[in-house]
Order: sequence, then C-alpha cells, then structure tokens
Amino acid sequence: VARTAVPIAAPTVWPLGAVRWKQVKVQSYWKPPRAKPCGQRIPKKPHVGPKALPGEYTEIGRVICKQRRYLAKNPHVTRKRHFKYYPGVNVNVMHNSSLQAACSGRIKMTHDVSRKVMVMNVLAEPREEFLQEDMWRYRTEHVGSMEENRELCALRAKAFPIFGKEGGWVNQPIGPKPMSARISKNNDRWNNTLVRDPLEMEPFCYPLNRAQLERHIRKVRARQKGVPEEENDPEFQITDVKYKNFHGQAAQR
Repeated sequence: VARTAVPIAAPTVWPLGAVRWKQVKVQSYWKPPRAKPCGQRIPKKPHVGPKALPGEYTEIGRVICKQRRYLAKNPHVTRKRHFKYYPGVNVNVMHNSSLQAACSGRIKMTHDVSRKVMVMNVLAEPREEFLQEDMWRYRTEHVGSMEENRELCALRAKAFPIFGKEGGWVNQPIGPKPMSARISKNNDRWNNTLVRDPLEMEPFCYPLNRAQLERHIRKVRARQKGVPEEENDPEFQITDVKYKNFHGQAAQR
C-alpha cells in the first residue's frame, strides 16, 4: 500500500509583546508599600492640619496650620476631618486659608464654644527655655467669644516682650539661631558656641570717624596676632554703652 506523506504545518511564531491578552498594566497601578492602607502616594498627599503643637515655639512667618481653601460639607460627624482652624491673636490668614504666625512666640489653642471651632493663637515672647511650671499657660481652654479669647491670651502671656520679664528670661540663647535639621544634621544646639553673634563682632556695626576706625582695626588685628593687651595701645578703648540692649538679639530674629 502506497503511503502519502502529509505535510505538518509549522507553529506560528508571534513576535514578543505583540499579544498582551487580557490583563491589567502593572506599571500603571503599582503603589509603594508605604502608601498603605490608602491608595495615594506620600508625596501627593495634601499634608493638611496643624504644623505646630500647643506650647511649641514658632518663628514669625511660619505656617502653623496648613488648610485647604474649600471645606467639605460633612455634618453630624465625630472625626476632626476637613474642619478649619480659625485665626486668633497674632495669627494671619494666607490666601489658601492656611494660618501663619504674625510674631515669634508659643502656640496657644482655644475652643470657641459658641461657634464650636478651634482657634490658634501665638503668645508673643522671646526664645527661652520651656519649663514644666509654665505648661499650664498653653493648655487648650474654652472661650465664649473672640473678645474673651484676646483677654485670655493676654492673661496667659508670661510678659510683654517690650517691658521684659520679672527676674529675666530663662536660659536665653546668645548666639545665632540653629540651622534647620536638613542643613545642620541635628548638630546645632541651643547655644552654638562655635558661631559668634554678628551684632557683637568687631569692628562694631555703628560708624566711627576715619582716625578712630583705623586705630580700632589696628588694635583688633594686633589682638588677633597675640599681642598682649598692655602692649596693644592700652590708652585707646571703645566701649558700647548700648551693648546690653542688643546682646543676644540675633538669636531672636
């Protein structure tokens, strides 16, 4: 019996990636593990809410509460989501309804019982050590109106900075303010002894006439070279009568 060879069809070869079948593109829906349990990445989050806690020292111009411009209408809820913080004493409102410190001081929060809102205030005071016996000044208290809020902040303030505090401020810094953590790597202390106050550097910031300035600079350079004081023009002395007024003030600016 004669046998006829039947040709076998060769398998079809498809180019790689030509057929994707039905699947979901993974690269479009991948989320980093730190985004759990929500589905939004950390850099895209709004990061709204208070940025300074009660009792925390804040500088002038710092954003103490970041908020959205529009407020979601969510009545009959118990969680403090999408609720605005209202400006109080020494607090400005930015264009996007965020709150900004109008002076340097510590944060004081109050609760307005008539409007049922939280109010952020800044008690003006220079930078000093935060003692435990002063913590009661910055606790959250209830007020009935904004006028009562102003009176309460005036009573809770330690002193008016222009008149000073009885007994003096506690452990004030005398040098320049510490750099931010991303620059100093958390190495700056309360008093940086390695950096001098620019208001106390020689020659002094106020003007002198030509002869006095030349003589003063000559004396300063001789002192830097190690010349003893008894040999370094002892008859010529420059003293600032207002030194006590600006001593350590660079740390408060």
